[in-house]
Amino acid sequence: MNRKHILLVGGTGMLAGLASYLAIEHNVTVIGRNKEKMASVVQRNPETCHPLIVDYCDEELLSNALQRAVQKNGPFDRVIAWVHRGSGKAMQLILNHSETAEVIHILGSRANPEYEKACLCLNEQQLYRQVQLGEMHELASVRWLTHDEIVKGVHNAIQNQDDYRLIGTRKDDVDVHSRND
Repeated sequence: MNRKHILLVGGTGMLAGLASYLAIEHNVTVIGRNKEKMASVVQRNPETCHPLIVDYCDEELLSNALQRAVQKNGPFDRVIAWVHRGSGKAMQLILNHSETAEVIHILGSRANPEYEKACLCLNEQQLYRQVQLGEMHELASVRWLTHDEIVKGVHNAIQNQDDYRLIGTRKDDVDVHSRND
């Protein structure tokens, strides 16, 4: 089996199910801050799920942790990164340690995809994709995506090699009061 080395940033929260799924066939390095949540994720696939307990807002610690992960398991083939807005240079540091990776950048519902991409320095060997989290409109109500819906949407984006995928809908794209259900 040709195991890829995947970096999953934010893999102990809404992406925990994705970490477990990917670790069945690949080596997955998971970045998270919470030791208890990390232990829960790693115990599902202890041989292939590798924890990096670090706050990605601490640039020096993040850089050192990424270097250790690459030294231990080789360069990242794929990066799946849920990095919150306002996290300083975290996303760029991740890109700098993933020179030849396919990068899937997960964006919040209010993010501007073009702006987010324009803020990054990508090299020619990186394949950059975006998955944006939206919301679900059901009859006259709106709700956030469930973790399962997010995991399925990200997995579908990986499988279909989408350059951009919206999971659910964006607030500006739907007027719930004008729906014909």
